[in-house]
Amino acid sequence: MEWHKILKVTRNIFGHAIIHPVVIFCTIWISGAFVAIFTNEVGALGVDINAINIAYKWAYWLINVWGQLKIADYNYLKLKLLASLLGPAIIVIIFYIKNFKRIKSLQFFKQDEKVYGDASWANPSDIEAAGLRSKKGMLIGVDVGGYFVADGFQHALLFAPTGSGKGVGFVIPNLLFWSDSVVVHDIKLENHGLTSGWREKQGQKVFVWEPSNPDGVTHCYNPIDWVSTKPGQMVDDVQKISNLIMPEKDFWNNEARSLFLGVTLYLIADPTKTKSFGEVVRTMRSDDVVYNLAVVLDTLGGVIHPVAYMNIAAFLQKADKERSGVISTMNSSLELWANPLIDSATASSDFNIQEFKKVKTTVYVGLTPDNIQRLQKLMQVFYQQATEFLSRKMPDLKEEPYGVMFLLDEFPTLGKMDTFKAGIAYFRGYRVRLFLIIQDTQQLKGTYEDAGMNSFLSNATYRITFAANNYETANLISQLVGNKTVEQRSFSKPLFFDLNISTRTQNVSQVQRALLLPQEVIQLPRDEQIVLIESFPPIKSRKIKYYEDKFFTSRLLPPTFVPTQVPFDPRANNNEASEETETITVPENNE
Repeated sequence: MEWHKILKVTRNIFGHAIIHPVVIFCTIWISGAFVAIFTNEVGALGVDINAINIAYKWAYWLINVWGQLKIADYNYLKLKLLASLLGPAIIVIIFYIKNFKRIKSLQFFKQDEKVYGDASWANPSDIEAAGLRSKKGMLIGVDVGGYFVADGFQHALLFAPTGSGKGVGFVIPNLLFWSDSVVVHDIKLENHGLTSGWREKQGQKVFVWEPSNPDGVTHCYNPIDWVSTKPGQMVDDVQKISNLIMPEKDFWNNEARSLFLGVTLYLIADPTKTKSFGEVVRTMRSDDVVYNLAVVLDTLGGVIHPVAYMNIAAFLQKADKERSGVISTMNSSLELWANPLIDSATASSDFNIQEFKKVKTTVYVGLTPDNIQRLQKLMQVFYQQATEFLSRKMPDLKEEPYGVMFLLDEFPTLGKMDTFKAGIAYFRGYRVRLFLIIQDTQQLKGTYEDAGMNSFLSNATYRITFAANNYETANLISQLVGNKTVEQRSFSKPLFFDLNISTRTQNVSQVQRALLLPQEVIQLPRDEQIVLIESFPPIKSRKIKYYEDKFFTSRLLPPTFVPTQVPFDPRANNNEASEETETITVPENNE
């Protein structure tokens, strides 16, 4: 048990053991004093303990003669004795009832109301009341009493400029502590090298998805693998993907998105085709795509989804020039999957998103800084598809006992994701937790605008900040921390010949001051942080440094194995492609 818990328990035991007997003694003594006055035994007043004896003596007499004497004088005496004996006791009982909570917590005096606010830093009792001394959960800081561990699935938002220690203070410690499933946006894969060994040792399935790895060292994830087999849901799933890759902008984008939906649904229905974005690209860049799609309708029209038939048919009915524009727009949007590395990394799936709550799983999503912009759409497809699948139904704790944390460093660089903007309000109910790391408010506002930034701020239970690197972020933190009321003293005295002390005056007034001024947020020491928790006072604490604690360093193990994918080679697959082409283009060969 931590020292502050022992101190609190000791205070409660001794506090109540002393306070209540003293109150009872004083009540009895006061009763005896009143009785002494009414019976003219005034010698018992003052500090004389005999007042209690007097009260006892007359209480005994009162009980014995209550029903025997009917004389008016005795009845009057009995009334005075009852008032003297019971009056103080009744007053004390009423006091206890009205102040039960305050007495229970040993807070007997009401604090003066502060006109301009009474913000203050959290004490150990506040930290414990906030639930930050759990045995498992998410790490958010440390103080002399130990680590701050937040159990449950409330979200966290960290303001941390580049180079401020977010990796050593949050990402790595949490990957060495969090026991449920996790998806981590691991730029440069530094976190995989340090933490994957321990997570695998704990029985977790560990995967690394780095689609742009130049050597093809990556596990695979294919968005189309997770499209529903139900006809209605199937269309919905593909439409969500197409809306991310080809957002609504103009006529050409809308038409290209419609054709993408049709071609993807056709590939899903054709058992001879690979179900991947790379295959969509190969289909659209074939020698005579218009003729080939017409053959698809002739040969597979009764097999493919009706929406696929309708969209492909609508495309074929367009004029040649319009068809050319649609094809160019679609090919331009899918240019990323023309890369053999990306194609092979998205041609199949090594992990099952739908089992993250059933089986402890860790997925490191690798992305080098030079590929952030280029792979943004692919990252959006993965993260939004993952969160949608994990929040489709309420989890059954017997079948799905684990939660999932999304630990997303440099979150705004992923681009605007409406699923996260809306989902942060309800993910918690599905046991999905977001830990979002941003540099400052400008970065978040630039991606999600003011309304989006406010949504993330208001739905993040834990808001942590390091020393801010711009005034806007510092001012926001200062406002969230709150204000306190301080006394301001001013002095006045004559300008000349100040020989009379009585002419000097001093004025004392109450003024408002931020508990932490914006410049103090900017100048926060590098080893300190501020933790803001919903419904609790702000906490000023130290940053975690995993490399200084044996608890973490003992968990640093060699990284897990990652397989190497063979990039798709059209020449190596030429024979297979020819066989598939023969199946579809039989009429042309017969001519």
